[in-house]
Amino acid sequence: MKTSETEKRLQRYRTKRDFLRTPEPAPEAMASTPADAAIFVVHKHDATRLHYDLRLEIGGVLVSWAIPKGPSLDPAQKRLAVQTEDHPRSYADFEGHIPDDQYGGGDSLLWESGTFDTVPPGQADAQLARGHLEVVLSGQKLQGRWHLIRTRPRGGKAQWLFFKAKDAEARTDYDVTVERPESVKSGQVKTRGPRKPGVLRKKPGTGRAPAKARRPPVKPQELLDRVWPPMLARLAVPDEAHDDTHAYEVKYDGFRAVFALTHDKSAFQSRRGNDLSSRFGRLAASLRALPVSDVVVDGEIIALDDKGRSNFQRLQHTEEGAEQRFVVFDLLWLNGEDLRGLPYEERRARLEKLMASVDLPLQCSERLRLPLSRALVEARRRGWEGIIAKRKDSPYTGTRSGDWLKLKVVAGQEVVILGYLPIKNARAKSEIGALRVGVRGQDGFHDVGKVGTGYSTQDRRELRWLLDATRTKKPAAVDAPTNTDTVWVKPKYVAQVRFTEWTRDGRLRHPVFQGLRSDKRPRDVVREQPAPTEGARATRGVRRAPAQASARTATRRGASSRTSGKAPGKAPGKAPGKAPGKARPTRAKPDAEALLTHGDRVLFPDSGLTKADVFAYYRDVAPRLTPVLADRPLAHQQWPAGIAAPGFFRHELSGIPPWLPTLCVRHEGKSLRHVNVKDTEALLWLANQSALTLHMWLSHAPRLAQPDFVVFDLDPGDNGWKDLVKVARRLHARLDELGLQSFPKTSGKRGLHVLVPLAPGHTYARAMAFATARAAELEEALGDIATTERSIHKRGGRLYLDVGQNVRGKTVVAPYSLRAVEGAPFSAPLDWSEVTARLDPHRFRLKTLRKRLDAVGDLFAPMLRVKQTLPAG
Repeated sequence: MKTSETEKRLQRYRTKRDFLRTPEPAPEAMASTPADAAIFVVHKHDATRLHYDLRLEIGGVLVSWAIPKGPSLDPAQKRLAVQTEDHPRSYADFEGHIPDDQYGGGDSLLWESGTFDTVPPGQADAQLARGHLEVVLSGQKLQGRWHLIRTRPRGGKAQWLFFKAKDAEARTDYDVTVERPESVKSGQVKTRGPRKPGVLRKKPGTGRAPAKARRPPVKPQELLDRVWPPMLARLAVPDEAHDDTHAYEVKYDGFRAVFALTHDKSAFQSRRGNDLSSRFGRLAASLRALPVSDVVVDGEIIALDDKGRSNFQRLQHTEEGAEQRFVVFDLLWLNGEDLRGLPYEERRARLEKLMASVDLPLQCSERLRLPLSRALVEARRRGWEGIIAKRKDSPYTGTRSGDWLKLKVVAGQEVVILGYLPIKNARAKSEIGALRVGVRGQDGFHDVGKVGTGYSTQDRRELRWLLDATRTKKPAAVDAPTNTDTVWVKPKYVAQVRFTEWTRDGRLRHPVFQGLRSDKRPRDVVREQPAPTEGARATRGVRRAPAQASARTATRRGASSRTSGKAPGKAPGKAPGKAPGKARPTRAKPDAEALLTHGDRVLFPDSGLTKADVFAYYRDVAPRLTPVLADRPLAHQQWPAGIAAPGFFRHELSGIPPWLPTLCVRHEGKSLRHVNVKDTEALLWLANQSALTLHMWLSHAPRLAQPDFVVFDLDPGDNGWKDLVKVARRLHARLDELGLQSFPKTSGKRGLHVLVPLAPGHTYARAMAFATARAAELEEALGDIATTERSIHKRGGRLYLDVGQNVRGKTVVAPYSLRAVEGAPFSAPLDWSEVTARLDPHRFRLKTLRKRLDAVGDLFAPMLRVKQTLPAG
């Protein structure tokens, strides 16, 4: 595109901004366009409302769309995208706070960046003119094919739809904006919008709202709209929470509701925005009596059963006189002050103070001041659905966030009613016999079985009357059974059921009807299962067994257990999901020497090193290695015929003896049994299997969702160790600036690993965001020698800054692990003073281990004792 044409397209961008006041780049600062691939970026922009700005490089500028709800990996979610003014290409690297009084005022984070092309390639200008862009995105969060389709003008702006194509990168069960909220440039997560009249914002850096606030709106609905939508919890597994970082509350089984009060007027509405004031008049009246001038509280409407537990089914029949209560669990606004930016702990303290002076039917949610393991036991004992784990330092955000976790002890599921089976009793023709139900999948509704119990006679009659009005000949489910007596209905109603488990073919086992849910829409009903932690690809579709991101230590009879202190001979553990059966045959743990077989087999031909040499090496290093590997899932590289022959990479090994401790870990769609190296004998058993190289997870059981360290993998380029040392020392200095200790080790081959130990409670998402931000800083400072580009042919001979291991299930080579390279080098822990151009990583070999340990001792051991917290933002 000619310069004059580019300037013309950017005129609108220029006239909207005062470049003496905004940090945004002026058009004159345009960068040259690279020849290889066009770029795309997505900005997370907290302006009037939080939204996402998609920008595609077309014709020398960034053609831009504002997407209010952000991108979705679900092809069924077609997101509105309003075309805005073109931006200069230099805007692709912009991140910062636009002054509040300027156009677009508020924080703008670089949420995503990468390259793109059209399908077919090179058609961006033509497809833009036609109004249908089909692009392939290659970013860190967004990948694969996407569509942008123009629909109609809207208020002078072109209105488009942006949605994911059905390809291998599509995911129906993963909200990328929730799971990956961080900037790809800085790692920052939280944003601040502009301060406007009547809108309260946090003081930067304090996490507290200003002491003086403007008066709240006169109408309570306006106040409710200001703090909308409600924050939602994500279904999770216990190893994603930690006592040091989370607080635990009872999970109630009822209707979610938010209440606002201003000047004796109130608004009371459900999560869907339905008014609840008339249906729950007594509760609304009690809330209006709160001793405040204005307030917004979030909570659950419940009905109690005979044992005083919340019971969703009782809530359906208000005429039966079931005792109703409103359980308040969060305080969003109080006396003119917006509290959403405060940490959970402070909001909770203010809530408890407010609720101390109120009476039933209002109550504060019950907080469990117990360790997580005991809290879950208490939930089972008292018949609750489960507990909610909330991060103590988390603000209140209107999204489904990993800061709130649902930990269930009783399985529950929302289902869409697809039809019913008439009752077989001839005298009860006006009743249903059972409901046929389903959930929404990627390609439509899927049948998940029949629900035949849990109904009263009144329920059966009311459901028959309700459903007969929506009868249809064609079933809504894409996999509806044939040759059935089912009366099909339109997918209009949602029911709540409890059940024991999901079957292997994706059906509910022993479902029990709990009631109808007027607060849920059929299109939002999907199979609820624990979301994968960041980067772990969840099982697609609805015909799979539910993923369980947990692990259990299955310690067989005779295995020593250092962590439990139990003597050998205790009952063996069992894999999750397996019914108890016959005990496996047991035998005593063999002596270490008895584990070695075929010790004379040569594994390293040039140096003549044998399996016996490898066995002796791991026996010597076991006291240093087993504390690192205990309770940590491993993958192994085996060379049974020596390194000159093909090797094998495996997570699960065959022929595991009964005495060997194992970990049963849920992977993508299946469970695998990992050897648990809790003692020397377990390590030597692996050595005898010619498992030369051990790759370890970054987390350990039972907290597999919480990494123990962040890892940076520096893979040398053409300049080898010289550039690596320069990059490594720059990284070390930056980590020191942040107050973080770090520990280097050789990879055992050409590279270097830098590990940053963490305190319990960190998530993989947070670790990845931190690592990504530091890698971006290194690339910006040392871009001539280092890059984050994954493609080897695009690196230009530069060192690769790899942070991809900071994901659940990814591994890093364990310290002291041998590598399948002649001379048998090992991954050697280092002191930072050793990371110089003079260091030769190949000098750390099987035969030099003893000399190395005698000289410096175990340099990795101190890392296991360091517990530190990553800085925020």
